[in-house]
Amino acid sequence: AERDLEEITMHQKRIPIFESAAAILAVGLVAALTALPSSNSSRQADIQTMDNLGLLRASIFRFSMEHSDLDGALWPGQNDLNFEQQLLGPSRANGTVFEPDCGREDRWHGPYLESFPTNPHSGLSNVRLVSGSGSPKLTGDAGWVYQPETGKAWPDLPGQDLRGVLYAEY
Repeated sequence: AERDLEEITMHQKRIPIFESAAAILAVGLVAALTALPSSNSSRQADIQTMDNLGLLRASIFRFSMEHSDLDGALWPGQNDLNFEQQLLGPSRANGTVFEPDCGREDRWHGPYLESFPTNPHSGLSNVRLVSGSGSPKLTGDAGWVYQPETGKAWPDLPGQDLRGVLYAEY
């Protein structure tokens, strides 16, 4: 009976040590998992990028629907006109921008945006204009890339999102 009592006492002494080690291990595991980078923030940035790109594209499209010249619809920035002023300020039907000292009333369109949306991945809101009609090289130097000849816009992000979709395909 004495021996049984001695074994029970030994087991009772081991249990708190085991529980302490298990508790330390559990706290360490939770800390390690918390320290891992969260893919949720990247997923949110991808969603916000698509939303902001949609806003920019809708503004470009709306401008083109309200403006024309003898050749048809105009894209902002086409014919070497000021892309930023065309979207951020008032403009005439032919795409020319507001001149504060013109001294006459005119029919104005716009503004289409209060400011250019920010690309959440880069934190940039500037737009890099590129010529041509093919897919531009996305360098990450600007928030967005825009082709005045085609009216197309992309996020200026090389690579792909978390789903494996190239940013050039957005």
